[in-house]
Amino acid sequence: MKRYLQSSNRKLASILTLVVWLLISNIAQANHNYWIDESTDFTGNGCQNADLNDVTSSLRSTLNSDGWSGTRWTNANAWPEDFIEQNLGGIDHVAADSKTLAVYAGHGNRALIQFGFQRNGRCTVAFDASSRHGTQGGDEAAHMMYVTSCTIHTDSLSRHFNQQVRQSFGYHNSPSVKDNQPRDFYEETDSEDNIVAWREEMEDRPGWFTGDNSPITLTFGTSESHCNTVKNGARLRDQAYISNAPEPHTWYCTSMFDNGDSGC
Repeated sequence: MKRYLQSSNRKLASILTLVVWLLISNIAQANHNYWIDESTDFTGNGCQNADLNDVTSSLRSTLNSDGWSGTRWTNANAWPEDFIEQNLGGIDHVAADSKTLAVYAGHGNRALIQFGFQRNGRCTVAFDASSRHGTQGGDEAAHMMYVTSCTIHTDSLSRHFNQQVRQSFGYHNSPSVKDNQPRDFYEETDSEDNIVAWREEMEDRPGWFTGDNSPITLTFGTSESHCNTVKNGARLRDQAYISNAPEPHTWYCTSMFDNGDSGC
């Protein structure tokens, strides 16, 4: 049954899940969870754009194999309000901001993500206006992954400053991403820090050594030294710095493999 036909039950189940999570929040395994939304169908659903390949199925499988818990929603079941702050009309407190790692794969633009199916008249989420990940309602997201075009373009960095997360992964251009690249990034973080892994795994388009993507990581910290500590030490698979971020952050640092900003 379609997710939008089960919205009440789904929201109730999500709230109950969140309550249980809060009760066991001091248990280490509570810090290993994820939320994934992915849009691949952009044809005739009110949010027209080019259709895309599935890039998160293998990531979900590997996360599950490693003991993470979470949910993955696709197409009509992936909702813009999942990434919108509860206090701004969204449900991030039981969705993207209720998990350690939140992922959106689809289309995007500067500090913005686009979903494939229109819901309540909305196709997009603009971060500066609508998102407060890692703070306010939910307040649990520590790492955000945007497999989208241009979402972390360097022109839009300040529009991410409403977030209180440790790191955001994205692109400074319009990338081409093969099916398993997000999984490969995650797997590399058992030994490499997130920044190195994101740069190495995401710089090439399908067909190695093409060198056309511009992957970028945006890291936050409470000071310059703290930002650099997180930047050099955070590893998702190794579970280093995966807890929610201290607030407020007052510093940011970036790392990018710059192949230009084509498509933005």
